[in-house]
Amino acid sequence: MNAVGVVDVGSTNLSYAAATPAGEFLTAVESEPTRPDELCTQLERVVETLTAAASLEAVSIVTPGLVDADRGSVRRFDTADGDVIERIEIAAPLRDRCGLPVFLENDCTASALGEWRFGAREDQACVIQLTVGTGIGGGVVERGRLLRGETGGAGEFGLIPVAPDSRLESAGVTGAWEAFCSGRGIPSYVRHRYRVDEVWDENAVGEFRETLAADEEFAAPAVFEAAAAGDPFAQTCLDRVNRYNAVGIAALCNAYEPGLVTLGGSVALNNADWFLEGVDRYLEEYLFVDRPTIRESPLDEELGLYGALSVALERTE
Repeated sequence: MNAVGVVDVGSTNLSYAAATPAGEFLTAVESEPTRPDELCTQLERVVETLTAAASLEAVSIVTPGLVDADRGSVRRFDTADGDVIERIEIAAPLRDRCGLPVFLENDCTASALGEWRFGAREDQACVIQLTVGTGIGGGVVERGRLLRGETGGAGEFGLIPVAPDSRLESAGVTGAWEAFCSGRGIPSYVRHRYRVDEVWDENAVGEFRETLAADEEFAAPAVFEAAAAGDPFAQTCLDRVNRYNAVGIAALCNAYEPGLVTLGGSVALNNADWFLEGVDRYLEEYLFVDRPTIRESPLDEELGLYGALSVALERTE
């Protein structure tokens, strides 16, 4: 195999390139907004662009949601707005259109395979890749084998319950990790805590408190900005998020005993020092196994593309 078209479908943006099996990109990595309601049409156009630029032998696509890899479809696609699109057929229409093998895998699960082949792994036998972005997901690779689960649904790390007594939930799971600590969950958690928590500094002032009092919409970066500016309520909330992250990572470590945990996703990478320091502060309280190495993925924003490439190599091998 000389070239593979690799596509990383995110809830917000979609990126793509042509790559060699050695991990070299033959084209520039292009990006554009994801259009969930016409995803298959968008992917057809992307593949046409890639086939015009390189002599492809396969196409490999990674996407959020519940993926039926054998059928080549997405059973449930979660949009950036929190909406759900049921059943998107991808592989068959693309295969008919371009005449090439088309592989499909969950993006976070595939990223673990990308980390194993192209990322930070040295001599570790078990690697966990944890993506903390719009949601939380990831994957486990042990001795080169990606753990997919009974029906391909493994790696939904964001649904680990870290606060079972809370009223917050994600995908129907009460107290789910991503309901508190993901890019979508942090603002929701902060609003919830503002409404129900009576123990916070009433003298805290500033734009962030005014935003909360007015119940205005805001995203996760606003919470980090308020905390950096000294807002005590934002700082208290993010400290609790740190603890929940430690609980979630410890649960993964106790279950799989990895030698390496790598971090990806916008929340973890854009706030790397905060994330790593917070996990370091609380992890030992919940950890049974030996502490693994925990670090940012060196593959950065291309992690999903390397994951797609690794899926193609795994399927063809």
